[in-house]
Amino acid sequence: MSQKSVWLTWMPQRDDALAPQQAVSALGRSGLAGSGAPWIHAPEEFAWVQLAERLLDGDGPDVWLIAGSGRDFADADNRFGLSMVASMVCADRRPPPHFALLGLDGAPDVADLPTMLRSCQLLDGSGAAWAAKLLVAATGDPRAPSEPFRLRAIAQKMLGQWFEVGPVDGRWKGAMFGVSGDAKITNHAVGPSGGLPERTVLEYKLEGIELEVGDDAFVAWAVQNELSAGDSYYVKVEGTPAKLLIGEHPDSAPEVAVLSF
Repeated sequence: MSQKSVWLTWMPQRDDALAPQQAVSALGRSGLAGSGAPWIHAPEEFAWVQLAERLLDGDGPDVWLIAGSGRDFADADNRFGLSMVASMVCADRRPPPHFALLGLDGAPDVADLPTMLRSCQLLDGSGAAWAAKLLVAATGDPRAPSEPFRLRAIAQKMLGQWFEVGPVDGRWKGAMFGVSGDAKITNHAVGPSGGLPERTVLEYKLEGIELEVGDDAFVAWAVQNELSAGDSYYVKVEGTPAKLLIGEHPDSAPEVAVLSF
C-alpha cells in the first residue's frame, strides 16, 4: 500500500503550543507524508481560491488536514473560506480527499462547525495519538461532505464573487439561490458548468424573492431554465453571506438546502 499524503493547512496567525513543523513531524512518524502551507487570511483578495486549486491538482493529497484553535474555527472569514474550499474540492475531485480538523486546544464540536465541515474527522491536537488516528481513517473511504448539488466559487478582485450551482446528477426544474446576512445578489446567468458563460438566456427569472427558513430570512433569485449535470446557475454576490439557500425554481415547490458558514 502506497504512503498516504497529507496537506496541512495551518490556521493560526500566531505562535501556538504545537508548531506546524511539529505537526508535519508527527505525521511522518505515523507513516503519513506531510506537507502544507499557512492559511492566508486575506478574504478581500479571495486567497482561499489558491488553496482550492492546490487540492484540485492531479497530484492532490489523500488527506486535507486543517489545524487551528477554537478561535480560528470561530472566525467568520475563516469559516466561509474553508467552506468554499471544501465545496469546490467535492465538486471537482473524484474521489475527494479525506477532510480532517485538528483542534489545537481540543477536538472541535461538530455542532459548532459550518455545514461543509461537519463530516470532517475531528482530532484532538492536544493529545499525542492524533496522527495515528488520522492514519487509520485515511485507509478507509473519504469522509468528505456529500450533497445533491455542485457548489463552486469563481472569485477574483476584478471579476467579483460568483457562485456556481447545479445538480450532481439528474435534472433540476430551474434553480434558486438565496443569501442571508450582510450580502446581496447583483447578477445571474445560466450556462455550461465550469466557467461563466459569455451569453445567457434566462427563462422566467425572478429577483428579490423573500423567504424564511426556520429563523433565517433569505433574499433569493431564480430562473426556470432546466439544468442537467452539465449545466450551472451562476449568481454574483456582493459581501459575505451568513448562509446560502440552494434549490430548484420555487414554482416546483422544491426542497431546499441551507448551508451555514
